[in-house]
Amino acid sequence: MQAQVVNMYVCDMATPSNTSEVKRLFEDGGVKPETVFALVGKSEGTGLVDDFGRELAHQSLREALGEALGVSRDEVENRVAIVLSGGAFGVVTPHVTVVTREFVEVEHESTDERLSVGRAYSQPILGEDIGRMAQVEKVASAVREAQLDAAIESARQVHSVLVKGPSLSRQSLDAARARGADVVTDDLPTSMSYSNDGAALGVALALGEVPRDKLSDSVIRKDWSLYSDVASTSSGGEKTRAEVLVFGNSKGSASKLRIGHGITRDLIDVGGVKQALRSAGLVFDCCPSAEDLERVVQVFAKVILPAEGQVRGHRITLTEDIEAAKSAKCVGGALVASIIGKTSIFMSGGERNSHQGPPDGSPIAAIVRV
Repeated sequence: MQAQVVNMYVCDMATPSNTSEVKRLFEDGGVKPETVFALVGKSEGTGLVDDFGRELAHQSLREALGEALGVSRDEVENRVAIVLSGGAFGVVTPHVTVVTREFVEVEHESTDERLSVGRAYSQPILGEDIGRMAQVEKVASAVREAQLDAAIESARQVHSVLVKGPSLSRQSLDAARARGADVVTDDLPTSMSYSNDGAALGVALALGEVPRDKLSDSVIRKDWSLYSDVASTSSGGEKTRAEVLVFGNSKGSASKLRIGHGITRDLIDVGGVKQALRSAGLVFDCCPSAEDLERVVQVFAKVILPAEGQVRGHRITLTEDIEAAKSAKCVGGALVASIIGKTSIFMSGGERNSHQGPPDGSPIAAIVRV
């Protein structure tokens, strides 16, 4: 029988166009370019709709992989999911995680569950779809497809779903108007939050976290009791569809990695980070040991701003900051890095309220070596 083997390689990027560590993976012969399944990274830049650093990193990674594969950078988009989150603020190091997947012959199914990954692309998401049920349904369909691709049978085995989708751009806004359609907002930065939350509810719908009869256009970015525990979504004007990556554990995997997840209940909750590490398989009391931390490969984390501008009953000024999203990522990055001792981590977020995690909480996933 066949089993998938997933590996991850974390490559720092000195600039948005620097792909030297990625190229070295191929040149040294350690990674076959054709096994690259996804690129997940943090790029430096604003993290907003004008984030040209993210777009440059996106283009540079496509070119590097295209060169290694002997195909055009446009063809790379059809072979590999690219999920980049802009804005590597504070202690977060700009980097990309190269995710590979191969299939090997094994005699028996594994006795325990190991990391599996699946990929899918949604149908095109139009400007008028963003932040509405049309987006929710399209993302949900792609999540189900990615779960099948990962050979993950149960939603309980899914520990992280990364989605990179489109936000409104001037072009998509004009195109919607030309079709006589209206959009959920005319404000391009605000459209990122609507897109992120439409995608998060798509994940929740696909995994059964929220029933279909609870969803409608009217609840998106309004009813915060509806959320996904495992969705980590981001958006940008450079995308026209949602690229979905499902990470989970399966007995049909022969990987040397395992994933787990947790919820950070507020901006200073180290317990949520530790919960994710324990869920992935680390066993420790107060804090992970140096040997434990050597086993940590990567962390995918979100940080959501608290609705009421308070942490544990005390007022904070973060939500009043004109660069609140940037400051929130600084806080989240420092929280995670202080526990795992690594700064090349995927830290996304900055929205005030979200369907990604429960009210005031944020999802976090950890991948460790078995």
